[in-house]
Amino acid sequence: MKLNSNQKIYLGDRSIEKIIFETMKNKITIVFDCLSIFEKENWNPGESIDIDNCSVDFLDVKNYDIFPKGMMPNDYIVSIEISESNLRLKTLGELYNLENLDYETVEGYISIEYGDYFIHV
Repeated sequence: MKLNSNQKIYLGDRSIEKIIFETMKNKITIVFDCLSIFEKENWNPGESIDIDNCSVDFLDVKNYDIFPKGMMPNDYIVSIEISESNLRLKTLGELYNLENLDYETVEGYISIEYGDYFIHV
């Protein structure tokens, strides 16, 4: 599925379950616990298409970045900026701290420059 010009994505109170890199295909797949698609000005519960365990394929990936280095994005999604060819997803995640030898929660981002995308419904 691709979004039409009226549709928007809501990821608030959602999390990333996994990120899959298919390097030979230049493809990155992000699996979210839930993704909502809506057409109104603002997202309202019950007025959207909610897709549980939704995966989004980013195809023909030209560049990507996960910051800070070593962060495992896996928690609350803070914000999303998406255009025809770029994704920037600000999220919380786990980062191993070498000083106290434990994981700590940090805010970071995932950035992907891509040629196309596909939402699995």
